[in-house]
Amino acid sequence: MAQSKRILASFAFIFLPSLVSALAFEGAVGFGSIATGGTSPFAVTTLADSGTGSFRDAVSESGRNITFSVSGYIVLESPVSLSSDLTINGQTAPSPGIGVMGREVSASGKTNIIVRNFRMRQGTEETDDGKSAFNMGDASNVILDHCSLEYGVFDTVDAVGAVNVTVSNSIIALPIGQQFGAHLETGPSTWYANLWVSAHNRQPLSKANTQYINNVVYNYQAGYTVANTGGIFSHDIISNYFIAGPSTTSASDDYFQIDDNQSVFATGNLLDSNQDGVLNGAAANTVGSAQVLSSPWAPTSLTIAGSLTAAEAYALVIANAGASPRDEVDAFVVSTVQSLGTEGAIITDQDSTGLSNDGYGTL
Repeated sequence: MAQSKRILASFAFIFLPSLVSALAFEGAVGFGSIATGGTSPFAVTTLADSGTGSFRDAVSESGRNITFSVSGYIVLESPVSLSSDLTINGQTAPSPGIGVMGREVSASGKTNIIVRNFRMRQGTEETDDGKSAFNMGDASNVILDHCSLEYGVFDTVDAVGAVNVTVSNSIIALPIGQQFGAHLETGPSTWYANLWVSAHNRQPLSKANTQYINNVVYNYQAGYTVANTGGIFSHDIISNYFIAGPSTTSASDDYFQIDDNQSVFATGNLLDSNQDGVLNGAAANTVGSAQVLSSPWAPTSLTIAGSLTAAEAYALVIANAGASPRDEVDAFVVSTVQSLGTEGAIITDQDSTGLSNDGYGTL
């Protein structure tokens, strides 16, 4: 019976619309690449929390393609809710870029959202410990690319009930509160070339059919997680690099709570467990007690992975992950990873980083 359910679960996603028929943007990959975003031009012209020309104003109506003529932090006074059919082009902001701080950005229940080159840093300014840095619960067709998500309170990325999701080329780091990276259920989902740093768990927690390709996970206490709480899913885990740090209590928790209800295709993954300041990992392709797949469950996984080794993926992620240009917070995160086991901490308050602006850094 379990095997038949597993086959049916895989078939349910084989007949999804083609992921390459209409890309969200050139180079988009994975299940979220079918997001269509918005087309009606709208420019953010102020860093004010609200009012004409604000980010809150920009995302209040569906169908918009949002650009930025200002740079810096938008300090949110309350959570901001996105509409459906939006494109947020953070890359259009003047240097040093654009971001929000202090409250949740929510796409809950919405569809067709593209977010690029955007910083979301929740932190202790958040007054609701049930909120996350980015919430896409029950959303569909969502892609985050080259985003920087730090100081999440409940989760950094909350995606329970989300369908057709990609998070790519992004930094998910330094969660406070629950100290969790991301929680996704339903799916399918694609996590590609992301940098996960200093979380207790959920990097991600994936209760869904998943592609997990070319990620780097540093200073974890539990890495890729399913949680053994029911559900039969398939996971393509390809050429990722897990690197233990000072907060890592057991390097063997690179894969966490993955039982024989799960089916996994794992190849090319490495684990650097010795915290010696040198990148020198060994093969890490045994994933809990999961059923072993001889080929990927998703037909696009090997194409997305290409020929990159885990070591090459590490170099790519270190050079390119997160919003551009790289700011004070992301530079701190990346330099911590580059210590290769000798630096890093799981934190409860962004101010403990010692960075400017009470830990939020300066934009």
